[in-house]
Amino acid sequence: MAGGGRMEAGGTGSGAMGQDEAPVLQRSADRKRSIIKDTPAVFEVEANSEANGSKPIYELHEMNEVFEHAVDILKEASAQDVDHRLVMAIVYMETTHGYYDRLHPRPKTVLPMNVHVSYWSGFGWSREDLQVPATNIRAGVTLLKRISERVKEPTVAKVATLYNNLSAEQVSGYGARVQKIYEEEPWWDL
Repeated sequence: MAGGGRMEAGGTGSGAMGQDEAPVLQRSADRKRSIIKDTPAVFEVEANSEANGSKPIYELHEMNEVFEHAVDILKEASAQDVDHRLVMAIVYMETTHGYYDRLHPRPKTVLPMNVHVSYWSGFGWSREDLQVPATNIRAGVTLLKRISERVKEPTVAKVATLYNNLSAEQVSGYGARVQKIYEEEPWWDL
């Protein structure tokens, strides 16, 4: 992503009518429906200079699973024309922050991309499906693609913010942290 994390818009989400004519959706339920049904929409997310992208104390680099899933990440990102570094940044974020889910007998979300099982049930993904890393990554990449297609003036921070919280109206700390991870590529630090 050249230009400071700016992404290219377009694709099926804005449909043939283009973003200028697509409805602006701000409610999470409407955004979710547009993503699942792949209907035209625009999601507005404002920049937020106060969003903190610094590394929190609970981020454990040694829990990162980017290399473990690199082949699936590269394969799926290429197949769906999504920036592989964005996918790697999300996997890094989720596995270094969401490692505690491994302690829960039946977490709501499934790593490596921390896809929420019941929230995204409209896609037909079961918990068992999402526990297969390649399927989990395919699901996460699908969500990233459909979100980025709908974000007005998309950036890594905006797309990541909505990946974490569809009701967001401005960049969150999560989005700012993913932007920083994307820029720094800490998965290369062994």
